Amino acid sequence: MNKVNLGDKYTHRLSLRLTDGQMDFLTKVSGLLGVSPSDYIRMTLNAGMVSTSASIDKLVNGNALEKVGMSNENIKTDINNQL
Repeated sequence: MNKVNLGDKYTHRLSLRLTDGQMDFLTKVSGLLGVSPSDYIRMTLNAGMVSTSASIDKLVNGNALEKVGMSNENIKTDINNQL
């Protein structure tokens, strides 16, 4: 595997503990894709960043549940009890 980083430099290190099953999955799927386990984790992180970039800004700047179209289920518990 050739290590080629065409984007930003990797300036942060992350230590992660995995179960045997998680490590087995990680090594198998990264092997199938022909990338290192670290590169696979970066790929999944990047995919998550792209798919939620707009939602994350909304979550950070306001009510986390309302901004993504959700509400707290306990707020309207009596809505059907009105006579």
